[in-house]
Amino acid sequence: MTDAPNPGAVAARLHAHADTDDVEAEVEAALGRLEALPDLPVTEHVAVFEGVQQRLSEILSNVDDA
Repeated sequence: MTDAPNPGAVAARLHAHADTDDVEAEVEAALGRLEALPDLPVTEHVAVFEGVQQRLSEILSNVDDA
């Protein structure tokens, strides 16, 4: 068995919290950064991916702490 997060379990925890809309908005904002990729040189894509991954990790961490 793996320690990888289970998306279903994370979603269930999100729905258990009153601030689900806030979390969803934060996730959408983080993923929205990917929309800039077509306008950026390929050499800058990694930095965008890393930034999005970092932000999603922070959001997930906050959900875990709640």
